[in-house]
Amino acid sequence: MKKRVKNESEFEFYDKLTKKKRSFKANRDQMVVSLNASEMDSLDVLDDKTENLLRSSKSVNMEMGFAIVEAGDSDADSDAMDRDSLLESDYAANSLPSMIDEEGNLHYFMPDEFTVQFDEDVSETKAKSIIKSFKCEIIKKQRTKGYYTLSVPKDKGLFETISAFNKHKDVLFSEASEIGLNDELYVPNDTDFSKLWGLRNIGQTVDGVTGTNDADIDATLAWNYERGRRNVIVAVIDTGVDYNHPDLKNNILAQGSEDWNFASSTSKDPFDGGTHGTHVAGTAAGVDNQIGIIGVAPKCSIMPLRVNLTSGMNSNRADAINYVTDQARANSKNRYVINCSWRMSGHHSGVYMAIRRAVRNNVVVVFAAGNAGNDINVTPQYPAVYTEVIAVAATDQKDRKASFSNYGKKVDVSAPGVNIYSTVPGSNYSFKNGTSMAAPHVAGLAALIWSKNMTLTDNQVRKIIEKTTDNIDAKNPGFVGKLGTGRINAFKALRATPYNVTRKLIKTFSFPQNNRGSSTGLTYARRIQTHPIPWFPKRSALLFVTQKAGSEKIYYLNPITGSVMKAVDPPANDTLGSLTWDGSFIYGANVTTGAGKINKFTSFSGSAAGSINVPAGRGEGLVAVGSYFYYSTISRIYKIRKSNGQVVHSFPAPGGACHSIAYGDGFLFFGNTNNGKVTILKLSNLSFVDSFIVPGTAPRRVDGLAYNPYANLLYVANQKKNKISVLKISF
Repeated sequence: MKKRVKNESEFEFYDKLTKKKRSFKANRDQMVVSLNASEMDSLDVLDDKTENLLRSSKSVNMEMGFAIVEAGDSDADSDAMDRDSLLESDYAANSLPSMIDEEGNLHYFMPDEFTVQFDEDVSETKAKSIIKSFKCEIIKKQRTKGYYTLSVPKDKGLFETISAFNKHKDVLFSEASEIGLNDELYVPNDTDFSKLWGLRNIGQTVDGVTGTNDADIDATLAWNYERGRRNVIVAVIDTGVDYNHPDLKNNILAQGSEDWNFASSTSKDPFDGGTHGTHVAGTAAGVDNQIGIIGVAPKCSIMPLRVNLTSGMNSNRADAINYVTDQARANSKNRYVINCSWRMSGHHSGVYMAIRRAVRNNVVVVFAAGNAGNDINVTPQYPAVYTEVIAVAATDQKDRKASFSNYGKKVDVSAPGVNIYSTVPGSNYSFKNGTSMAAPHVAGLAALIWSKNMTLTDNQVRKIIEKTTDNIDAKNPGFVGKLGTGRINAFKALRATPYNVTRKLIKTFSFPQNNRGSSTGLTYARRIQTHPIPWFPKRSALLFVTQKAGSEKIYYLNPITGSVMKAVDPPANDTLGSLTWDGSFIYGANVTTGAGKINKFTSFSGSAAGSINVPAGRGEGLVAVGSYFYYSTISRIYKIRKSNGQVVHSFPAPGGACHSIAYGDGFLFFGNTNNGKVTILKLSNLSFVDSFIVPGTAPRRVDGLAYNPYANLLYVANQKKNKISVLKISF
């Protein structure tokens, strides 16, 4: 049986290793609960409180003895996030909120254990003596000498115990015992992935050269955000592509009758006339499969456009660029990135005009900076010097400028370009060097960014790439400021890319009772009793209320058809302004100005079940998220404990006014009926995700909101039209 530890209010300790104080903020939407799991193993049946705790947990590890309970599970117990309630189970020992550090990173610390590493000269006997003097017990002796996982002493706090150990002269460091949750990186199973140091460099030796850890574009981290969409197309204007290559063919765009061969007047076939184009295509968007390599954007499409790079005409290259622009204009639902891993001997008006036209039509154009080892501000390299293109220099396995790479103030970014392993014709692979190999890393990244958010402009995509690079000046002292903003970082770029929230109006319902006042409430119930026989299966329902003098019924609507399944008339509640459902009870906020009350009703009959006092104001918006309410008094949003009405924190309503709130999939939806706008914030940090005006004709209003996370449907009530609109939402 684990000992009960102190419930601390300050979360900080001195980090002896870095010689810095570490401070954390509690994220009370997630709690780590330590379990007396060994005692649970012998039980056939768990008590109700333990069953509820485990059922409401998002992650449970019985072997390690913890459960992570997260706000937002509508079927969880209403007090699931309150520490005292969490510990009511005999098998729950201690709890601690998840912690946010100084950099905004989220940590999951065990509430009653920590780790300590003693100096190498400290014997095991002495280490155990020190541990005993602190009244700690050894949970595990790690394999590393002098490294232990220890229990926090009874009635002591985790952070104060860590701080005490870090003051001891024989301790190298002490820190919280931390759970790594969902830390697995997406690492593809392509057989030659280890050779792709540009995507993930862990210091491996590739083609006889040992690299430097993290001198890469962090592709594996980026792939946790996005791996590409078929309607984001990388046009490879090059020597052609082996479209039958097993690592490319599934990503090749269908050609149809289109002429993709700009090197010939007699053939439409864009098959590679050499090896260069196939190599470039593999780096940009090679297929994610179990063979060979993988590209930066492995689920995007490749459009192979063949030009002659040895004795061809620049006008044909201009034609190829213009062709992509024409495709972009004709296919508004697609997004296009052009990769050009080639140069010209000087300015060419046809190519320049084609580039400018492409950019004007929302196409990202990427060019290699060139391989002459020149400063292109002094010796211009065309077309890389054109401001409309992203000019790419090459780096090696140690983040140094490749010896051959051009550089200069007109370079925009750098990317891996030495010992790059990729596809070549005939189902083969090879290493190549050049800024030609660096450019498709950037083109692939542009495709990933657009895959995450297709509403961005080409300039926004470009700015994200340029503003999220890793600074490599320290490794290139002779080229400071001449390798663009730095070496691209796909992870940072994808993290900086805003969400793309799409919505589509599916249908509308009529109100079962027309509004005769100034407020409307709406919420979605996953499973609620609609039949008088208790054992009759529960159903999903839209719970709806709208003002009518002397009578405010709560209607249970079929969420598919809008038909009324039943209605209840809660007693003495004719001024409800909003509704929410927490899996057990219906709650309604009182809309009378200054009332400041949330009423609680039983799910089937609507009878009164209690109330809590909340900040005064019109309760126009209300949603239950785990153990909390998010409650709107129009100008301000309050996060309130459901158990006692305590305000945890508050913030201004997005856009200045909020008349309705919904929650689902980790997002909060706020409705402003003054302008018909829905604003979406991420629950974990209240960061802005998106906003949009609800579809339809004026007046556009958002008087009630409900969200069905199981079907990604957002319900919007408009009390002027007495209609409920159903929107399909996609993140």
